[in-house]
Amino acid sequence: MADETDDRARLSEHEHNAETVLSRLATRVGYGARPMSTFAHIDMVGRFLAGAVDPATAAAAQTSDACPWGPLVGRIGAVALRAVSPATDDPHRETLLALLELWSRTPMADPAVRLRRGRLAASVTAARDEHGAAVTIGGADAEWVARKNPELAFLDRASGQGAPPALGRVVEVTDAPLRWGTADQLTRLIALVRAKGPVPWDRKAADLLAEKTGTSRTAAAMALCGFIGHPNGPTQKPTPEARKTLKVTLRDLEDAWFRDMEGHTDEDRLELLADVLPEDPEKLWEPGGLSEVALRLSQAWQQRFGKKVVAPLSTVQAAEKVAPNVTGAQLCEWLADPGAVPLLTKDLDSWLESADTPRYKHQNCVPATETLQLRNLIEAVLLGLRWSYEELPAGDPVREGAPAAYDLLLRRLAHPGLLLPACLFDSRAQGPDAITGRFGTVPYSGPGELTVDYVDDGLTVAKLAEEQRYASLFFRPAFYGVDARTERLAEVVDASRDSRHAFERVRLLRGKGAEAMAHRIRSGALPEGAYEADPSASAPSLVEEVAGRLDVPPDSAALYLQLLTLADPTDRNVRKWNRWTPARLRKAADPLVARDLVVRHEHRGAGRKIFLPGPWTQGPPPQETWKTDLKTAAEAEDPHTPFIWRPLPDRFTQAWHHAQKQPPTPPA
Repeated sequence: MADETDDRARLSEHEHNAETVLSRLATRVGYGARPMSTFAHIDMVGRFLAGAVDPATAAAAQTSDACPWGPLVGRIGAVALRAVSPATDDPHRETLLALLELWSRTPMADPAVRLRRGRLAASVTAARDEHGAAVTIGGADAEWVARKNPELAFLDRASGQGAPPALGRVVEVTDAPLRWGTADQLTRLIALVRAKGPVPWDRKAADLLAEKTGTSRTAAAMALCGFIGHPNGPTQKPTPEARKTLKVTLRDLEDAWFRDMEGHTDEDRLELLADVLPEDPEKLWEPGGLSEVALRLSQAWQQRFGKKVVAPLSTVQAAEKVAPNVTGAQLCEWLADPGAVPLLTKDLDSWLESADTPRYKHQNCVPATETLQLRNLIEAVLLGLRWSYEELPAGDPVREGAPAAYDLLLRRLAHPGLLLPACLFDSRAQGPDAITGRFGTVPYSGPGELTVDYVDDGLTVAKLAEEQRYASLFFRPAFYGVDARTERLAEVVDASRDSRHAFERVRLLRGKGAEAMAHRIRSGALPEGAYEADPSASAPSLVEEVAGRLDVPPDSAALYLQLLTLADPTDRNVRKWNRWTPARLRKAADPLVARDLVVRHEHRGAGRKIFLPGPWTQGPPPQETWKTDLKTAAEAEDPHTPFIWRPLPDRFTQAWHHAQKQPPTPPA
């Protein structure tokens, strides 16, 4: 009796942490529960199901203070995963271990016990007969149940063939078999943690989980540590020391939540972690132990959430700085599996309200957020198309999926009901009729109430506000390029130099360059594993021509074309694109140096030692000024397609022809 009293006194020390440490596993913090009796409630329910407490005592012990811990029944493995995690701080770890110790003494840690959990409209809170026992675990006292008759969570245990006693009208019920966490497993795990400390962190395990599931590395790391809730929760934000160990930032955590976990229920997230620990807990501390957890977790992830198109980890890492405001993992997911992106698969109607911001139908976000999401997507697909075309090898799933993302985005932009921001126009500097003279006098009308007037020429919607200097312009991308209205709007946008607009993005998406890049990827012309930036693979006939004209080996001809054309042909990049060794790169450069076609030079920060002769800019990256002349000449011939938006075989060809007319030479 004294030992039992001591145990309860020790458990009571952890009551104040109960709901906090169970955040997103059993309950959401801050939703009204007062976590002062959770352990006592679990203890009471366990003893009642074991037959040590009669129904009257169990009913009298019901409390509104306990957090709703019922979802843990059958899934205590999720708590165990968090308890061994290196991201859990020591005070919370002790609370979790105390909970596991308590749990190990209940029938809920016995795989032979048949348990069910569910919800019901309760008339009583505890009952027992020859067929079993049932008790509410919804955290409400018996008097409140009698007065309100609410739907409460309940747990029952079957004995024999009959059904356990009913506590009221059952609304929902499901079997709750024990997935992981027998009394022996829990006891051994607790002893191991107290003897060895938390499981050592293994970065490779997080990388493995990210690769198997297509999630971000941050989401994978947090899942492996049992942290699957919003990072603003008190136990969802690891300490600075833990974040350093895991190599994640607070921004990473928020991005990972919105990309990988938002939209899934707490039930989904708890189910995900219920059965990922090894049968023998000691294996967690062995080499590769956490990788085994990652493999089990990846299987559970795919079964629960479906299998994503998985981008190689190297691709995800390379994508980190491609598009602003979008993580590398998010960009890769959008490009590799665009059919799973709602904004790419469903037309959006938008209209103006008094706040000067397009508002999208059938969505609950604030208008500014919706506008930003769509603009981020447009920019990400646009930049991602060019990046994947140029920087990824043929066969990479992100590169192969980019044309489909491009096609879907064009379809969304062709929807007549979509209105996007164009720019801010300095109407005061242009005179009183600057707006109406360009965009007419037909008033704009929409479903939203307006506090200012707009005119609408079908393509452009422009605000009329004499008291303000700048007028907000919006446009319908579906009507871009149809007639002279586009030219009038383009003149205003180009003069505004407003970097916030979507007009330039749409112009590039509708341009010949983006279309040609998408076509080039679809064509399959590039051999598997080859890069478009390698002219030997993307323009072999041109390499043959250059080699013959300059009387150099094919490798030297390919390198010369890269130095003429590409903005950043660092040694590392050239070796990657051409799949060369350092020795092969040096051998390719020697004939070019011997013929004074290139020079060797040590230039800090350049990442290369081979340059075209003549002056260069300081960068970044440092590059030859001859390339500026090349760009100017190429765009003079075709002013509608920026040089960098042309397929690389075309750029290689244009650079070669320009070099014949105006060879790169050192200054006199």
